[in-house]
Amino acid sequence: MLNYNTIKFNKSAAIFIEGQEPRYNFFIIKKGSVIVYSYFADNYTIEYKEGEIIGLFNAVLNEPYFSTVKALEDVEVIEININEIEKIDNLNLINKIYDYLLINIERWLNRYYYFLNKENNPYYNSHHNRMSNINIIEMCKIYSKNGFKDAAYKLYKKYAELYPNNEDKIKELDNLFGNIKPIEEAENIEDNIYKYKKGTCIYTELQASDYLYVIKYGQIGVYKIFDNKQVTRRVLSTNDVLNGYSPLSKNKLLLTTAIVIQDSIIELIKKEDAVNLVQSDRSLRLYFVKMMSMRIYGTISRIRAFKANNIVSKFVIIIEALIKNELLFKSLSRISFQYNINDICSMIGIEYKPNIEDDLKKIKALSVLDGGYLVVNNVDEFYKEYDIYKQRNSYKIENNN
Repeated sequence: MLNYNTIKFNKSAAIFIEGQEPRYNFFIIKKGSVIVYSYFADNYTIEYKEGEIIGLFNAVLNEPYFSTVKALEDVEVIEININEIEKIDNLNLINKIYDYLLINIERWLNRYYYFLNKENNPYYNSHHNRMSNINIIEMCKIYSKNGFKDAAYKLYKKYAELYPNNEDKIKELDNLFGNIKPIEEAENIEDNIYKYKKGTCIYTELQASDYLYVIKYGQIGVYKIFDNKQVTRRVLSTNDVLNGYSPLSKNKLLLTTAIVIQDSIIELIKKEDAVNLVQSDRSLRLYFVKMMSMRIYGTISRIRAFKANNIVSKFVIIIEALIKNELLFKSLSRISFQYNINDICSMIGIEYKPNIEDDLKKIKALSVLDGGYLVVNNVDEFYKEYDIYKQRNSYKIENNN
């Protein structure tokens, strides 16, 4: 049986405010509606109504709220501790929790692209029109130039499928990619477990997947061509899980390309099997909730990095989110990341320059290895520096308002 509290709020009252500690508790709106104000994200607002969830991903990570929530009318909410998630037997509530997390991942990714476009094109206001105009041929060229030939080839073949009558463009692509050979299909080594060669493109921005990919060993890079640049969305490694599904919102901007960047052993799980597994395995349920919550946190951290006043501060914010991801299920004092300087530059719309590495040496707990890969030598020492940079940026934001 679930343990919960029922709380009533009058119209205009704050259910919780930015910076408040969640104490591992989240809310389901039993009656009324609320509005969420995210001041840090250019006053981004979302309305939530009866039956919807608020504050879950903060509660799961026990991170202070990023937003302030106020009652639009007299409101009644149910307050639940995250440990109760494992006890839930109601499938509708389980699905509601996952829908909440998926929708929030998509909402915050969409907001992230708004800021990334703003960073790349500060005087361009109509970002939605710009972002919807996807030039597939340019995507092919960019992936090919960056060494991802299999991705370029698969995008090219899909373009020929989608636009068979555009003979001039297909001829242009034939000239560009006629000599590229796709990497051979993954080798099935056991049930739904496959061996993928380095460079294999698992799926592209033109065609999503119906699978979850559980990385038994190896690495997968997840990328997006945005404003004619390759943006690193995520780099996943052993024991990580990649969701290849189409976005719920059908927003093509959220589609990505997944590429194997190290020979990998990967288990493929169909969507319906994954849902059934999460519903039946209570411990796995909380595991997935934490992973999905971490994705939201990471995306919000990128948005916060856009607001930072210098490159070092931007990197510190991104690295803190990467550390939190690494510490989600394990205890580490030293962390080597799969991300390099160029990956992080692409995330926050900064052009890579060699002097950035010199700037990063100001972060005492951080080392830069060959290839620009980052290592935090001491997590506790990094967090001491992170607190200093956070205070500096908070002071800047407050004084600019």
